[in-house]
Amino acid sequence: MMKTDYFQYRFRAAGKVDIGKKRQSNQDEIILEPDLGLFGVSDGMGGLENGGVASAFVKKGLPLLVNECRTQWPETPPPPQEVGDQLGECVRAISDHLFEDGNTERFFRYGATVAGVMLHGDKAVFVSLGDSRGFVLRKYKRKMEQITEDMNLAGILMRAGEMTKEEAMKSPLSSRLTAFVGMAPPAVPDVFVTEVRPGDRILLCSDGLYGMVPEQEMARILRSSRNPDRVCRRLIDRANEYGGRDNISAVYVRIM
Repeated sequence: MMKTDYFQYRFRAAGKVDIGKKRQSNQDEIILEPDLGLFGVSDGMGGLENGGVASAFVKKGLPLLVNECRTQWPETPPPPQEVGDQLGECVRAISDHLFEDGNTERFFRYGATVAGVMLHGDKAVFVSLGDSRGFVLRKYKRKMEQITEDMNLAGILMRAGEMTKEEAMKSPLSSRLTAFVGMAPPAVPDVFVTEVRPGDRILLCSDGLYGMVPEQEMARILRSSRNPDRVCRRLIDRANEYGGRDNISAVYVRIM
């Protein structure tokens, strides 16, 4: 059982990464920082020379920047939306630094996605840049709620009503990212603040999981065990059973 100073509930969490069945290397990373109430996944962009370097930089840099922000908080912690703004600024700083370190307007060496969550007060504060996803499975609900929005061409068309979610998932446009860590500055991450209660479950994952396993099945697996490690293992095993076409990462948080 875990607890952080600024979140009012206890929680349990775990995360796992798997190379999958088709890739020659792993470029996914996960963030597990229970003392900060911070969790995340980062998927290095496989078509780029240093996708794995970018996701590793996210894994290392985001907790450091978040901790620096927390040391500057006043005695009364800021409201969740302000925390979200700070979290988004941390991701922006990482993205802009990566671009300046090795990318240009026409040539990209570094690139990754990130989907993260910070537990604060009675809220889950999500941040996203790219197409890794954050979900909440509410207590007593059967369907997961996707909190983040996919930053790709298929996602834009889906939100415009020109594609269904199923069509967007199968479309080649789903691989055309419109924003990512390492993009030309300024990066503008999405921030979402949602209330959570005991019994709710949070899932962060790369497209190696949600692109293989139907959401309804992922929801059943989230409810299949009280052990977070076992839940993550089952999610990854199922993605591999469906073909394991990509690296697979999953971070699971259960609010107690």
